[in-house]
Amino acid sequence: MTVTAATALEQVTKNVFTTTKIRGCNPSIVFTKEGSVFIDTAQWLTTLLEMKEFALQRGPIRYLINTEAHIDHIFGNHWFAGVCPVIGHEKLHEIFWQVPGDMNAYDYSVDVIKRQDPGALRLMPSQRDYVFNPPAITFSDRMSLKLGDHTFKLYFTPGHSPSQICVYVPEERVVFVGDTIFANCQMWLHSADIDQLVASLKFLGTLDVDHIVPGHGPVVTKDYLKVQIGFIYEWIGAVAAGISKGWSQDECIERINFKSRYPVDIGQDESMDYIQRTNVIKCYKYITERSGQ
Repeated sequence: MTVTAATALEQVTKNVFTTTKIRGCNPSIVFTKEGSVFIDTAQWLTTLLEMKEFALQRGPIRYLINTEAHIDHIFGNHWFAGVCPVIGHEKLHEIFWQVPGDMNAYDYSVDVIKRQDPGALRLMPSQRDYVFNPPAITFSDRMSLKLGDHTFKLYFTPGHSPSQICVYVPEERVVFVGDTIFANCQMWLHSADIDQLVASLKFLGTLDVDHIVPGHGPVVTKDYLKVQIGFIYEWIGAVAAGISKGWSQDECIERINFKSRYPVDIGQDESMDYIQRTNVIKCYKYITERSGQ
């Protein structure tokens, strides 16, 4: 894999670029003979605008595809308003631009830029001019898009979130999976449906790909699917063992964690305790609901 000088983009294949070294998701670009397609938008505004300029130097941006509705994947949608249509799952609208805490979505955006990319604050529009830019094109189960010599196959892959999708580009032997995979970093189960997540990971194994671009962490191969499924079952097993010892949910939270396994993805160290706590809660609920407790 090579790294381009502009924006420190990693070149995955001849026509696929991504960046895995910034806080937030791994925004990516696929170039075709008829223009480019963005997969998700960077939470780091300076990098997003550099990526956008990099793409426009090669031709028009034809589509933006959001793999999910979590903020780090849709943060930059404003900067594509009027540039190209946005594509996403039909359920994306249900939680699109929900933000944590008491802030409204605009104030949250300003706060994020102040904290992580202050030099770009001058580029933030006024609240009146800010466009959240949700998907104009949606689908329920699957969708196919042809652009130049490239095919974009979009599949509903629920599990991490209710609106999760993957984007498979067979000509490049690449699939973009969003947060269905956290590669070599802590996995967030806070919003997960565990059964659906495992089923989606198994589905990804049926695709003929050489490269998987995860939502967080480095680009991986299909071998990592087993690692991710195994880690999910380790979480469930650890909590199940605690329940078998008579531990309450609070006792499981206190005694179970996988902090030493992986770091939190770039720039989110403060989330480690939150991840461990919510992962235990999710697994505890998963087990007890199935046991009738």
